[in-house]
Amino acid sequence: MIKFFFIFGLGLFLFLVVGCSSASEQESLFGSDPNVQEDGDKILIIDRTGKEWDITHAVNVYGMNPDDFQFGLGPDAIRPILNPQHTQPGDPGHPDGNQTFLVIGTTINGDTRAYPIFVLKSHEIVDEQFGDTHVAVAY
Repeated sequence: MIKFFFIFGLGLFLFLVVGCSSASEQESLFGSDPNVQEDGDKILIIDRTGKEWDITHAVNVYGMNPDDFQFGLGPDAIRPILNPQHTQPGDPGHPDGNQTFLVIGTTINGDTRAYPIFVLKSHEIVDEQFGDTHVAVAY
């Protein structure tokens, strides 16, 4: 039993020593990712669109590692579909009755529309108008 507590205590001690780093050691971590920069007292990450995100609070208060942030593409990186053109049965490009695929569908003001999921996966948002009603269809 004493051997167990000794090994457990030693493991806990090593975990605390290795897991805790000084401010200077943390500062050296910031240089490892080119998307992480220090600007005075601020710690910033820069997304693919060039937008800067202030993560100082997350790093200093919660001890988060800036290199571990997964911040995606950034705002406005995925273009929405604006005022889509819809087809009717028999129109060129309209699927025939034998094709099956998933859609998001809605009826607003008596007007029914369907948006194929395979299209929404690459755009995520459709800005649409049903009569006088403006709608954002999001996936």
